[in-house]
Amino acid sequence: RRRRDGARARVRGRRARSRARPRSSAVVDVDEEVAARARLGGGAIHRHGVRGAAMTTGAARGAHRWALFALAFIASALVAGTVYGWPPLRRLLLEEDSNASEKALGAVFTAGSWSVQGGRFVAGISRDHFGTRFTCCVCLACVVAGAVMIALAKVGDDASLTAGMFAVGLGSGVQLCVQPVAVLFPEYSSTIMSALSGAFQISGLVFLALTAGGDRKIGFLVFAGCAAALLATCAFALPRGTSFLETPAAVDDDDDDDDSSTRGPEDVPVAVVVVPTRKEGLMNGETRREQMLSPEFIGLVAWFTIVVCPAQFFISTIGYQMEQKGDVNGSYSSIFSATYGAVAIFAAVGGRVADAVGCGACQGFATACIAVSFAILALPSSAGLEVQGLGMTVYSLGRLFIFAMYFSNIGRRFGFVNYGTLAGVGLLISAIWSLLQYPLLAWAVDSGATGANVLCMCMLCATMPYTVWLAKRERLE
Repeated sequence: RRRRDGARARVRGRRARSRARPRSSAVVDVDEEVAARARLGGGAIHRHGVRGAAMTTGAARGAHRWALFALAFIASALVAGTVYGWPPLRRLLLEEDSNASEKALGAVFTAGSWSVQGGRFVAGISRDHFGTRFTCCVCLACVVAGAVMIALAKVGDDASLTAGMFAVGLGSGVQLCVQPVAVLFPEYSSTIMSALSGAFQISGLVFLALTAGGDRKIGFLVFAGCAAALLATCAFALPRGTSFLETPAAVDDDDDDDDSSTRGPEDVPVAVVVVPTRKEGLMNGETRREQMLSPEFIGLVAWFTIVVCPAQFFISTIGYQMEQKGDVNGSYSSIFSATYGAVAIFAAVGGRVADAVGCGACQGFATACIAVSFAILALPSSAGLEVQGLGMTVYSLGRLFIFAMYFSNIGRRFGFVNYGTLAGVGLLISAIWSLLQYPLLAWAVDSGATGANVLCMCMLCATMPYTVWLAKRERLE
């Protein structure tokens, strides 16, 4: 009788605490500031009556958030940006078919790079409407199918290679879906976002590893199997909705001996979120329409769209340009892929710098790095191949920060409520504009690459005033 009376008293206490929470019929996504306020005990908490599972602010701490980050990092490093490891695969395809056209190979890469950009628009919309888990699993299924197509494509079958590269590129949607894991790390959200961009960069090493043995079929079938295993993991571990605060309900330690028969309807765990509040970019509005029409978002998308086209052109032609400068055995294609992945170690450093000085300064630095890489690439063959190693390093560093700062900017200055849609819109527009990389490639093949390199350098320099404007805007806040 005493144990039963004690259990009933604890139940009454839980009911009292439950009634003390404000109620609302609306449930909103969680911003990076949300977790900070929740951890400090502030913010307005809302709930909706869904039985079974709960989103608790306490789950934003401890080992659980690091496990989610680890899964997000591994997924991004395996499938998000594999298409950008193109040079070694291009070299293997040339070894299989010495008559392969440079323009035909360029079309294969263009299809893959377009799906990396444009596919994330669809992934962003899907993430906002159907949830993280569903969208990630669909993207990973596309990667599995694309890897199988590339593995089984016959020599000279450009159609199968193009379709396979397009499907593999859709794996980039995984990164877009898992980036909001930064909401669990409000104290250094830019660092987390940059780390995931570093994982994206690391995925450029995948093609280098798959082609190392010289057997395209075996390499890509193994890759398909790894992607399938990752799909199964994500289907189990990722949240169903859009918030990474969706975790099992916390249970008080002193409730372990409770009789379940004493629990009432109000003791069923409920979903809890905190109303989002941003500290930065408040003039950009709250609704999707306000944010998309804000001058800052328009400027961000314009900057990103212009700089992405030269960045894509660099990857599509670097192997060809090195061969024209004397790289007979294609060793610099492998050097580029290794350099591209190695600079990922600087991703978190860039994020910390952005947390300290703002996105504008880091975006300007990234743009300048890629402009310098094109200046080096435009040097005559007499300058030697060694200097191109420096250009590849500077390019890889600049590209890393361009994508890191784009996603970090949206998360910090627009929040995560409309994150998928906002990021997807910019990626779609940039994907359409980046199709210019193919005419640039044709120009480089037909008339020499110097003119195309100089044009790309000028395009990059034209965006520098925007980065200065954004840096001043951030300082005024």
